This record gives sequence, C-alpha cells and structure tokens, in this order.
Amino acid sequence: MNIYSLPGLISFTMNFSLAFIVLMDAPRSTLNRWFSAFIFSFSFWNLAEVIILNSKAEASAMFWGQILYRIIFLSPAFFVIIAYHFPKNFHPWTARPLFYAAVFALPILALSLSFPDFQFELVSLSDMKNIYYFQFSFANNFRFVLLLIIALVYVIWGNWILIGKIHKIRTIRLRNQTRFFTFGMIIVFLSFILIQLSHPFMHGVLSLYFLSTVVTLLIAIFFFVAIVQFKLFRPKKYLSSGLSYTILSSFALAVYFVVIKSITDSLVHYFNIDSFTLSGLLIFTLILMIRPFEKKLNVLFDRMLNKDIHQYRKKSLELFKELQTYAEPKLFFETVETFLIKNFYIESVTSFYLEDDAGTYTEAHEDEEAPEIPASCHFVKELIKHKKAMEFYELDHQALDSRVHDYLEKKRIQIILPLIFDKELLGILLFSKKKFNQEYTEDEIEIYNIFASNIAGSFQRNNIIRQMHDHFKEHFQLEKLAALGQLTAGIAHEIRNPLNTISTSAETLLQPNIGWEDQQELKQFIIEEVNRLNNILTDFLNLSRIKPPEFITVQAEELIEYLEMNLALQETEKLQTRFSVNHPRSSFISDPAILKQILLNLGLNAIAAIKERAEKQDDFSIEQGILECRFEILPKTIHIYLKDNGIGIPDQLKDNVFEPFFTTKENGTGLGLSIVQHLIETLGGKISLDSKPGETTFHIRLSKKLDHKNFGDR
Repeated sequence: MNIYSLPGLISFTMNFSLAFIVLMDAPRSTLNRWFSAFIFSFSFWNLAEVIILNSKAEASAMFWGQILYRIIFLSPAFFVIIAYHFPKNFHPWTARPLFYAAVFALPILALSLSFPDFQFELVSLSDMKNIYYFQFSFANNFRFVLLLIIALVYVIWGNWILIGKIHKIRTIRLRNQTRFFTFGMIIVFLSFILIQLSHPFMHGVLSLYFLSTVVTLLIAIFFFVAIVQFKLFRPKKYLSSGLSYTILSSFALAVYFVVIKSITDSLVHYFNIDSFTLSGLLIFTLILMIRPFEKKLNVLFDRMLNKDIHQYRKKSLELFKELQTYAEPKLFFETVETFLIKNFYIESVTSFYLEDDAGTYTEAHEDEEAPEIPASCHFVKELIKHKKAMEFYELDHQALDSRVHDYLEKKRIQIILPLIFDKELLGILLFSKKKFNQEYTEDEIEIYNIFASNIAGSFQRNNIIRQMHDHFKEHFQLEKLAALGQLTAGIAHEIRNPLNTISTSAETLLQPNIGWEDQQELKQFIIEEVNRLNNILTDFLNLSRIKPPEFITVQAEELIEYLEMNLALQETEKLQTRFSVNHPRSSFISDPAILKQILLNLGLNAIAAIKERAEKQDDFSIEQGILECRFEILPKTIHIYLKDNGIGIPDQLKDNVFEPFFTTKENGTGLGLSIVQHLIETLGGKISLDSKPGETTFHIRLSKKLDHKNFGDR
C-alpha cells in the first residue's frame, strides 16, 4: 500500500458503509435498492482506483482500469433510474424490469462496441515508476465520443426528471430533499467533467491525480451530508453505528499511512521482519486502541442527527409541567399555542377541540369566523386516518366542506396537526406559515407528531378531571332528590357537634367584655370546626364511573415503550430507569389505553417523589434516582410493579393517598391516584401500596381475561 491511495481508501470506506446503511434502512424498497447500488458503484470506483495505484504489474493495473472504465460510464444509468424513483415515482411504468433493461442497454452496447480498444491509458507516477495511475485519452474516435454523449445525455435526462418533480411534489420535506439531491449531483458531474477537461493543461501526473481524487471525496462527502443533514433516507438502527465505523476506519487508515507505514518500513529494513505480518499486527493493535471511542462517537452522532428533538425535549419540559395542572380548554390551548409560536417561529396557531355534547370541533377562542367542524365530516375522517401531521396540500380539497376549505385558505394554513388519543380525535392544531419566510423542516414535523401525542394525553387527562367534576355535580343532584332523607340522616350526626361548637363560639363573641385572647381562641375554634365540616363533606363524595374498557390483546413491551418515551420528556435521562418483562413477547387481554394512562400517572408521581427527595436531602441527587417498571405474567393473573427510590409516603398517609382530592402538593388536584384506582377497578383489578423512606412500590394485580374469541394469553 502506498500513501497515494489514502484518499481512495477513505472514499471507499465511506461509500461502502453508506451504501450498506441505505440498503438496511428498507431492503424491500425499490428506491433503497437502486440508491444503494448507485453508491456501491462509486465504492467500486474507489476500490479500482486503489488497486491500480498499488499494482506493480501493468497487466493487473490495466484489468482494473477496464473495470473502472465501465463503472464510470454505467453510473449515469443508475442515476436516471434513481431520478424516476426519488423521492416518489410519478411514472408506474418505470418500475418494470423492461425499463431498467432499456436504460442500461444503450451504455452497455456502446461499451461493447468500444471493446477492447478503450480510450484509456495507464501512466506511471513520476516518483514511483512501478505504480500506475489511469487517465482518459480524448480522441476523435466515434466509439469514445458516443460513450461521452450517452453519459452526458443520461446526466441531463436524470436532472431534468428531478427538476420537473420539484413543482409536482407538495410536501415540504420531499421538495427540500429533491432540490438538494439535484443540486448535489449536478455539482458532482460538472466537477468530474471539468477535471477531465483540464488535464491537458495540467503539468505532472501527480497533480492531476490529486485533483481527480477530489471528485471521489466530494461524492463520498455528498452522500454523507445528504443522509445526515437532509435525511434522504431515515435509517434508525444502523446510521450512527455505521457512521462511527466509517470515521474510525478512515482514521485508522490515515494513521497507518502517516505513522505506522513509516515505522514498518524502518523495522523491515533494519531487522528483516516480515512486513505483511508486522503491518497486520500494528493495524489490529490500532483498531483495538480506537474501539473505546466508538460509543462516544455513537452518542455524538445521535445528538447531531436528532439535534432538534433533543432541543425540543428541553424546551417542552416546562410546558408539560404546566399542563399537568387542570385548566379549562381555552386556557389549555392558549398555553400550547404560545409555546408553539415562541419556540417554532410560527406566525399563528389556531386550536379546535371536541365538545362532548355538541359532537363538533369548536375554535378554542370563539373566533366568529371559525366554522364548527362536525365530527362526521370528511376533514375529520381524513385526519383520523392519517394520524400524523399533514400539509395543507395533502388534503383532498374537493372533498372538504367549503366553509372549512375557505377558512384554511384565509388563515394560510400550511400544517394540520391532529391530537389523537386512543383512536379518538380530541383536537386539531392549525399552523400558518413560519416567520422570516422559513419553511417547515422534516425534523420539525416529526417533533410535532411527538408533541401531538403528549398534548392529546394531557388534554384527555383534563377531560377526565372535568368529566369527574361534572359527574359529581350530576350525581349529587340526582341523589339529593332520590335519597335526601337517607343522606340527611347519615350526615346529621357528623355535623351536629361542629355546628354546636361554631354556634356557641359565635354567641360568646357577641357578648360584651370578652378579652382579646379569648376572642382569638374562639375564632380559632370556628376555623377548625369549619375545616372539620369540610373534611366530613368531602368524605361523602364518590368518583363517577369511567367509560367501560375495551378488552383486546395487549403487548407488555408496547406499554413499556410508551412509558419510556413519555417519561423521556420529564428529565428521566438523569434517572436510572429500568423496564423489564418476565419473558419475551408477553401479552394478555386488557384495555391498552387505560393501562397507558395508569402507568403514566404512576410514573409521573414517581418522578415527583424523586425530585422531592433530591430537594429535601443534601446527600441525594436526581442522578441517583431509580425508576423501575416490571411486568410479571402468571397463568391466572398479571402483576405490574412500579418502584422508585423517592421521598416515600409516611405511614400515617398511606391509607389516604387514594382518596379524592387528597394531595400534599401545593398545586395538585388530588385526583391523580384516585383516577388510577378507579381505572384499575374498571379493569377488574386492585392496586396496593408499600412505602418506606427512600422506597415506594405500587403493585397492580389484574385477573386474566379471555377475548371475544375465547382466546387466552398468546
């Protein structure tokens, strides 16, 4: 190996890794397969170049030169096919094998006509006579000119297709990707042509060689930037590890040629050591030395690739803390709109929410121009079907109600975000254009989808609290008429003593010549007895019944993933979070929506307990916090344990934590654990609590059920 092949080796490593990443992203996708083959062709280009530079026999160098010649003139054919498929195919006939054969037929025919007299020659590098480099011979040979014309026509053809798609594509993400890919490929092809045309004016083979390697590095860097920054593809599993491997391999090659190669040559010269064995040992040692850096690089790439999402999590933390407190719909959506406008630079955000009684979606701030959107209209059905953020252009405009369409046009709406919880559309957020003429990015749209899921969950929690309050009122109105006598008899005895104390204290205060200390004591008696009366009345309140559950097959892993994702927004990266299931692919029959609400409420309580302990105890920090969720599925029962090492619950309060409106938090509603208990009871289960200082465990016990087909646990 010689140092001149270092750029080609680095390019080969990058292109080969990126081709593999693209293929693994979606192996069955036609676009991914052809794009991967396109990048693989460039990696073989680099490989042929490296082998030519390290060949000591002209025959071997010429053989790989012929392979390189074919790769160069076949690459435009790959580009044409990709142009039709990227980012989406508007011509179904181009997906047929006959089309692929036709595209490759012309360059293959021209190459066969040129065989074996290619306009290609090998030139020895000036300072190393036994190392060859290739260059094209520009002659008026018809066959060579034909190849150049075909390659140029294919390049123009592919770019013409891509440019024409920009106006057809409606989505922002795909438009941005198409523009970048088109511009990048034009630059790559022009650079290659200019370098080849400039070689008659270059002095020295070495200078031309280094100029040519710029093209191969440019191609590798282009694909790297395209995948990382513009996300032409969305590999989830392989991207960060693949890029880490690429960087580390390239670094190893660079160190080898700059440092180790010189050491090896010296040792071989002075000690007659086998150079092949020594080089292998040194490279192996180098790889072992750089392996510890792989994990750090993976973390770095994860932060770089998901930079916007990490920033969003930090920004949204305060919002979701604020939304944990109950608020009326108007105030709730006003908080959400303010957050979006401030953090995403949107000109305006309009909110609609579902009114239970009316069955329509109403604008949160009662805008007179805003239409009421029926829950049965096509617009709502399309949002429920799509489930994710939609661009205005993606809607079927002809099927839209005219009032809804005119309103969206007037407001210059660009993004429609559905707020869906348990397959029900709870609300709609309408985003106008962005400030400063910015466009919505793909990362932002993905963030909005995460945002929608959490907002829908918070709004559903608000709805449950509001429904409970409404049910309380309705319940007491009905009970007052149906069982007024029984209620009166039940509470008469309990309130008589406090009333007597209050009455006696008030009469005493009306008497003259009462001392100041006696007055204060009597007033304190009145306050204490009033509070006692209030507690007595509170004990008679009962939570209303919750909507009957829908029992289906539930995957325990999905519940854990849901809890892990939602708690990620609550600074749980500082906690030692543990999630486990007693055996893989555990499933049972229950209601997944209710279970998710139960786990989320308990998880948030656990985080609050850990934070409270960190605030009150100097020897404990949030980083020491442990949150553990464990499923244990037995033949007849399902056990769920959620354990934390927070502040703990005092013994004297354990019996009260599930009572309605009981809370130790300054701004708490006291309904969190009460809601959890009632939700568990609707599933036919029970919840128990075990707590001591520094450790609290909630234990949920559910009986196994059969679905409507009488199938049990699968």
